[in-house]
Amino acid sequence: MEGAAAVVGIITAAGQSFSACVQAFEFFNTAQHIGPDGDLFRTGLEFEKYRLISWACRVGIDRDSRRSALNWEVAKLLLNQLELFLTSADRLKTRYALEVSEEQVQEIEKLRALEPPKQGIGKLIARLKPNIYNTSAQIIQANNSPIKRLLWATRDKEKLKKIINEIAGLIDKLEHLLDDAERLSERAEYTKLLREVISLTSTTSEARQIEELVRNVHQENTDDMAIEAAAYVKQIRLVVGMDKREDEVKPTTPQETLGLSIKPLNVLKRSLTSWKGEGESLRYLGLEFASYNQRQVLIQWKTVDSLHWDIYKGQMKSLALLLASFRDDSFHSLPCKGYYPMRSRAIHGIVYEMPDNDTDWTFKTLKDLISEQPHVSLGRRTEIARMIAQTVLQLHTAGWMHKSLRPENIIFLAPRGSSNILFLKSEPIIVGYDYARADNEHSAAAYTQRPDTDVDADLYRHLKTRGDNRETYQKRFDLYSLGCLILELACWRILQSIFSTFVTEGLADTIEDARKHNSVLDLPTMDDILKNEEAVAYIEHNGGTKIREIISLCCSIPKAGEDEEGLLKEQVAVVRELEWCRM
Repeated sequence: MEGAAAVVGIITAAGQSFSACVQAFEFFNTAQHIGPDGDLFRTGLEFEKYRLISWACRVGIDRDSRRSALNWEVAKLLLNQLELFLTSADRLKTRYALEVSEEQVQEIEKLRALEPPKQGIGKLIARLKPNIYNTSAQIIQANNSPIKRLLWATRDKEKLKKIINEIAGLIDKLEHLLDDAERLSERAEYTKLLREVISLTSTTSEARQIEELVRNVHQENTDDMAIEAAAYVKQIRLVVGMDKREDEVKPTTPQETLGLSIKPLNVLKRSLTSWKGEGESLRYLGLEFASYNQRQVLIQWKTVDSLHWDIYKGQMKSLALLLASFRDDSFHSLPCKGYYPMRSRAIHGIVYEMPDNDTDWTFKTLKDLISEQPHVSLGRRTEIARMIAQTVLQLHTAGWMHKSLRPENIIFLAPRGSSNILFLKSEPIIVGYDYARADNEHSAAAYTQRPDTDVDADLYRHLKTRGDNRETYQKRFDLYSLGCLILELACWRILQSIFSTFVTEGLADTIEDARKHNSVLDLPTMDDILKNEEAVAYIEHNGGTKIREIISLCCSIPKAGEDEEGLLKEQVAVVRELEWCRM
């Protein structure tokens, strides 16, 4: 009995320290003299408060059903250390050589703290995780004692980083008290929150705060590097104005882009010539290798309306800037070398560098490999699907959309003369971004044509994006196209062939006839496949039930509400489920 009473006492004390920590987070103020890095510091505090409260909810610190297996004695010790750090003036004076004073929190400030933040990153976290601020408000409201807070000032950015890092380190140790499965789940939820906050940011300064926070505080694994890279691309996208939401703000002053390093756009001026083994002259069409400055490059051509050359030129420059901002492998892209305009031919080119300059490279598309290679392991096909889904997640985190995902725009590189097996051992590379148009009134004049007039390409497009009355492009349309690609990978058959077998017999001939006569064709959709019992059985036979569920998820997402377009629930779920499938 005494032992049980002691444990209860430890848990109760831990709960009291937790409540004190939550209050301290709320009032851990910095007077008015923190300098330009104050927003980054406050952002760090908001995220660490989320992590602390999320941990407490998992272990049931404020409930009768507390986690009995948890080492509560260590938890109490860590919470005491965190409380001391947040509330001890002597601690900050000693560790960081700060001038610190104390003051009592006024009642008006207590009342203000009961409401969720109304601006900045805190507002976005409150929108995504309202229960966090409900918990914080309940703790503050339940406290009848005077609350003190520390006042201190510094313009030393490194000190601010160290303070956040020390807080984060203590919360890391609390999370390590969880079992492995819970710790992974906690990490996944936090990663999703970071991504959705990036997606919902409306200014470059907000996105930059997340980028710096991840780089300085939570640089633990490849997920962190990918999130940091997505936050950087988000800033570049806001600068160029691509796929701009109504609430997003394009920066107009140098102050708004302070600290943002933008790689200058490389407008290539030397002549492009054909690459050895690729024919005597360039085709100036689609995707082809070329020689630039005696080095092999890959170039994707976009034919434009010569009457609107200058408008297209601006769009293509923006596209090249965005592609050049990809600095992490999670985007599965070749480095963008620059932009190559050819007004005499009314074409623009996006030029990519090769992995090295000592190899004679060639490529095959996913469509080529499905047609040519009869057998590929399900594990490898699932891994390819995961990498493509990861690219979509990265793009959508940055608020950008591909808009033309299909097997012709997924390529694999290998040295010339390689077998298909060697191509399939390489990672997929996503191209076709020259069709990633900005859907707003300013771009309507620039992109008067369809992204692609090939009838086959429409098979990979959501019904709402086909025809002249298509809807403004939404993230769910990229996911629909992703579902089509996952179906092809699961069954290792081209989509047209699958439709021909289960929905529209002789579809290839029907499409060819429509192409010849330039006639409108009522094409089948993924809904037709997923409602066909034989087709569903075929998918599950080839890829398994989980893969079929992932395809269904991708292809059945309803239109997002007014405040939901920035959320990434489905994108994160698809990547996570594909990761489990390949284990």
